[in-house]
Amino acid sequence: MDISTIARSVTGDGVRYLRLFLEEYTSIFNERVNPSCPKCLTAYLEKYKNHFKSMENTTLYRLHAKYENIPLEFGSPILVNNANITTEYAKKLLRHKNGERYFAHIPQQLSEKSVVKLKPKRKPRKNNNQNKA
Repeated sequence: MDISTIARSVTGDGVRYLRLFLEEYTSIFNERVNPSCPKCLTAYLEKYKNHFKSMENTTLYRLHAKYENIPLEFGSPILVNNANITTEYAKKLLRHKNGERYFAHIPQQLSEKSVVKLKPKRKPRKNNNQNKA
């Protein structure tokens, strides 16, 4: 919904959307509002939308800014960013070679598991010096 719809339209019951929006806004943010200021109304709407966008994304993974909108996999049409990242997407990105570099924040339980990974043991070298003597 845009600001012009909120400012000018009414519900089927005759109640203005502006009144409903401002009641909802003040109940969430506990701020005084100025309904006669168009710039203020636009700012209120942006803050309101951002509030609900942030509530939708509950994952604890955060990408570095330079890795925003990276493809999920090679050739994938899905571009991953902090707004749409899910735990499933993050696990796929972590499977990439050196995938941890993409993330500014990885939940503690998973980052501990990745630290515990052990390198495979190398085979011992054959000592050829004993045969030469």
